[in-house]
Parts: sequence; structure tokens; C-alpha cells
Amino acid sequence: MPPTPTTDLRPAGLDPDLLLRVEDLRVQVGTDDGVIRPVDGVSFEMAAGKTLCIVGESGSGKSMTGRALMNLLPERMHIAGGSIAYRTGAGPVVDIAALPPRGPAIRAIRGAEIALVSQEPMAALSPVHTIGQQLDAVIRQHMGLGRKARRERALECLADVGIPKPAERLDSYPFEFSGGMRQRVCIALALSCGPRLIIADEPTTALDVTTQANILDLFKKLQAEHGLSILFITHDLGVVADVADQVAVMYLGRVVERGSVDQLFYEPQHPYTRALLQSVPTLSRQRVHRLAAIRGMVPSAFDRPPGCPFHPRCDQAVAGLCDRQDPPETALGPGRGARCVLLEDAAGPQLQPRSVQHA
Repeated sequence: MPPTPTTDLRPAGLDPDLLLRVEDLRVQVGTDDGVIRPVDGVSFEMAAGKTLCIVGESGSGKSMTGRALMNLLPERMHIAGGSIAYRTGAGPVVDIAALPPRGPAIRAIRGAEIALVSQEPMAALSPVHTIGQQLDAVIRQHMGLGRKARRERALECLADVGIPKPAERLDSYPFEFSGGMRQRVCIALALSCGPRLIIADEPTTALDVTTQANILDLFKKLQAEHGLSILFITHDLGVVADVADQVAVMYLGRVVERGSVDQLFYEPQHPYTRALLQSVPTLSRQRVHRLAAIRGMVPSAFDRPPGCPFHPRCDQAVAGLCDRQDPPETALGPGRGARCVLLEDAAGPQLQPRSVQHA
């Protein structure tokens, strides 16, 4: 087994109950047209054994934030600033943002400490290797077990995620599985080396609603059995209501509001959070009413508007104020904050947090 990474770059002040603290994280990429920051000053905390959902529209920077936590960014992208304080299983706190992205220290963390479950299992799985071969490769890299022990571990992981007759399915290829079963295989791969944190990037988006519900139940089961912390990236507020303990709402590379799931659904403070909630279809709304929608689209990172990034789409924007001031986060309590100059006037819709219907 690779040694636990050690470094002198140990962020101070990480509370004992926290697994992760992200502060002012910035991801930068150079293009022919200039430099952009798809993640621009993101901050949040994760408690051990809990689920944090990052929610927002496409283009908000959710997936890039998740990949930055593993320092696993696309070519030409790099972490340009901020810190990612992570408490390793052995105890030391390391700053993942300060580790070389191809060095042995971060490779020892990926898979063994932090694992990723992606949106599309067919893209994540090799089409030319059996499920058993792919599990064996991951387990061999991080756990240093013998061949027989690796096979036993692979069978245990497949059984853990509900794959029937796992001994027979080890020799199957991904195309021989249904979409839901392929996603279970991806979860088994993520679990295979006993990580403490799983980053689930839209893992149910490509699935039908019944399979989606089964996968969400599986995540909750595995979390309870293994004490996992889960960072769940989604655009679906129904999923957020079902699985989240804490929520971070992202818009154009920034966290505009964060808090507990009940706070976000009962007392949303940022106009963007309220607009997302109002656009959720529910069974209680009369069919004669047109579904609310947020006007416009998330702008490109090249066209970041001045002032508050959301002000061009905000129905509460004040000319001369919101288009000029880029508000810092206002602390609203422990683990609670929002970035809006109109916080004192915010009044959110009274939606029940556990009654939002799955799309």
C-alpha cells in the first residue's frame, strides 16, 4: 500500500468534526482569448460522515469544483489559488491544492482517500476490459493485496452495491450491463479501496426515475454502513431534498449561498436560490399556472458581468447597486452564508424540503 502522504503544508484550524475545508478556491485556464476562472473563489466546509450537495445550473462550475478537490483537472487547467484542507485517514491535514497534480502524494489520495463517481458510466468504464479486471487494477494499485485477496475484495464490492451473482459478473464486460447496473459497478470501483470521501458528479442524471431512486437509496445505505462523506453534485433539487445534509448553491464559479438543507428550502436568502426553488415542478401546483423559469442563461466565464454575477437575470436587482458591487459573503450563522447586498429584504418561498418531487 502506498504510504500516507505527508507534507508541511498543513492548514491550521480544521475542526475535529470536519473532513474538508475549501477556502477561496480558484481554478484557472489559459485560452487563445485570455485567462478565465471557471471556479472563482469557492469556499465551503464538509463534516465527516455527512452529505454536501453542490447545486446550480450547467456552467456554474460544480463539476470543476469537484475535480479540483482531487487536483484532477483537464489539460491546461490548474489550481490558481486558495486551499483544500483535507484530513487524511491517518490523521494529518494536507492542503490538496498545494500538492503537485502528478506527484505521488496526490496519487495516494485519489482512489484510496477520495473517489469519484461520474455522470456517464460508459465513459468511465473501459469497454475492452472485464469488470473484474478493472476492479483488480484499482485494488492492486492502492491496497497491495495478493491475487486471491483482490478477487475476494472485488466480489465483496460488487455484492455491496447490489450486483446479483457477483462471481459470474466479474468476467462480464460493461456493455453486458444495464445503465443502472453499470452505475453500480462505478460505485463499486469507487468503494473498492475504502475511501473516506466520494465525489458523486451527477450520478443519476442519465438514469430513469426508478433507477435513479434505487441509486440514491444505495448511496444512503453505503454511507450508513461505511461512514462515508459524500459530495453530491447535481442540478436536481429533488435529489438535494432527498440526500443532502448541507447545500452549497453555485453560480458562475462562486458559492452564492450555503447552509443546511432545511435552511436552503425553508429560508433561502439569495435571489438565485429562490429562483431555482420556484422553478421546481411540484404536484401541489395547479396546472393552469405556467412553470416559473429563470430568464436568460448562465453567461460564459469570458463574459462575466460587473458587480453581482447574477444581477442581469435577477428580478430584484437594483440599478446602480447590484451592477456595481460584487458582494462578499455575509455570515448568517454557523455554516450559513450568502452573497447578496439585499439580504435584509430577502423573503423566500415556503417550500417543504422533503416534499420536492423528483423530475
